Amino acid sequence: MNAVVESVRSLWVPLHGLNLLVPNVAVAEVINFQPLDLMQEGPQWLLGSLRWREQDLPVVSMEALCGFSLPQSERGARISILNSVKPDSSLAFYAMVTAGIPRLFSADDDALGESLLAARTLPDSVSDCIQIGNEEALIPNLEIIQGVIEAGWAELGR
Repeated sequence: MNAVVESVRSLWVPLHGLNLLVPNVAVAEVINFQPLDLMQEGPQWLLGSLRWREQDLPVVSMEALCGFSLPQSERGARISILNSVKPDSSLAFYAMVTAGIPRLFSADDDALGESLLAARTLPDSVSDCIQIGNEEALIPNLEIIQGVIEAGWAELGR
């Protein structure tokens, strides 16, 4: 039986000054913002760590990982726990700070606008940038992002 996927259940994730569009299955849980164990060293995008389900998770700024400025405000923020996209990864989960609560979005041909990638210069951590209505959303390359996080986390001996 050959089934054709006509839409992908996704999450529209608000960040500071931009949005991400990620597959729904990429997000394990969304929790209220809580104080992080801050890192004294490490890359700018690594905000700290968080204890979740008996594990220490790196908490990152996706804005910084996607080539934008580091946000200054935590007001209204949430933390989204992301599932690993790499089966052999040393990290089963990692977390990102969001500017609000992600909402469900059905990504299909009718909902998705045109790609803006040709008109933008974006880092490898971004697969595409699309226009949806009057808003833009980045589609992150979760495999590359996870690789960067794993390397940064390992450098800190975590």
